[in-house]
Amino acid sequence: MSDSNKQANKPIGIIIAFSFGKGAVQEVARLKNEENINIQLITVDNIVVMAKKPTIAVSFTELNVNEKQLHEIEFTATATSDSGIEFFSWDWNYNANEGFKPEILPDKDGKQTQKFKTGAHCVAVKVIDNDSLENIAIVELKINTNEN
Repeated sequence: MSDSNKQANKPIGIIIAFSFGKGAVQEVARLKNEENINIQLITVDNIVVMAKKPTIAVSFTELNVNEKQLHEIEFTATATSDSGIEFFSWDWNYNANEGFKPEILPDKDGKQTQKFKTGAHCVAVKVIDNDSLENIAIVELKINTNEN
């Protein structure tokens, strides 16, 4: 750091971080006021665009039960992303240990209807955005028998 930069009141230091606490801001201010040392604090998001995965939510509605006691369920996935949504994919028998195994791919609308037997079911829907970032939502269903 040259004395000419210090005398010209130009920054003589730059610190780059994801964020700065109150203490760092106060110390930079103290250095400037008491010692005439200029340090710039720059957050990473001012240098590099930070990737944000899309958000996703799933709702469902039971439409009907047929004569074989299969419950028809309509699922609606909604998602948002700064880059836009590319597509959804669906795993009707999701198992976390086995990973996501899409049975419907690609789904541009985020709406699907599926029939389920009585019992417990785990459904997963994955969203992929235009930057190829993804997120997953898991729905655990418990279908009861219809007894009149």
